[in-house]
Amino acid sequence: MEEAEKIINNVKSLKSSSQSMAMKKRKGTVTGSMIGAGVGMLYGLTKNYSLISSAIVGAILGGLAAHLILPNIDED
Repeated sequence: MEEAEKIINNVKSLKSSSQSMAMKKRKGTVTGSMIGAGVGMLYGLTKNYSLISSAIVGAILGGLAAHLILPNIDED
């Protein structure tokens, strides 16, 4: 009985750490999108382009770059 409780506790700890990694990846992707939007707005401002479309393109590129750079997560 003691071994079963030990196994259950190990599984719970693994599950909580994997959810934590998924949240970190989501947070990193959103942060990358926000940074990309800011950079896109600055680029649009200096080149006299539309700020909204520059921010949208920057957010897409920033989110994509952050998603590719962050480590992959095994999704079971």
